[in-house]
Amino acid sequence: MVPGYLSESMDGTPVAPLMGSYPDPDIGVLRLRTLPNFWHHGSCDHSVITRLTPNGPRSTKATVSWLVDADAEPGTDYDLDRLLPFWQLTSEQDWLICERQQRGVESRAYTPGPLSAAKEYNVVNFHAWYLRSLRTACSPARNLLFNQRSSIRRGDSRYRWIR
Repeated sequence: MVPGYLSESMDGTPVAPLMGSYPDPDIGVLRLRTLPNFWHHGSCDHSVITRLTPNGPRSTKATVSWLVDADAEPGTDYDLDRLLPFWQLTSEQDWLICERQQRGVESRAYTPGPLSAAKEYNVVNFHAWYLRSLRTACSPARNLLFNQRSSIRRGDSRYRWIR
């Protein structure tokens, strides 16, 4: 979070009452990820949860939920016009980047580039998870093929490890 900000809001000020038993808004932010399709950002006053659900090879449903203290009253304790914009903007920018990336990957001119283990570890981990899922779903004979050719580790010719 930006130094001096107390909440993940457009101006860094709290947009709802403090949640739970927090006595002070200056607590930082809690971020959780469950790969490949769930993340959570919690500030002192609200939390935002995003879940991505595949609809098909080129379509994903994004569900974004905002949580405030259970006793907070809409219109009195918080205003949606202040609560929603930060993560609406961030989510829409992320989705636009993903859509453009997908168009690029589908281009005839596309060739895969190297992944940075330091900066793109989530992508490397996603690839490993996906390949493990394929192995699990395949027949035993097919599992032998995946075990021989799809492990992701240093020296794998499909990735360049950058420090």
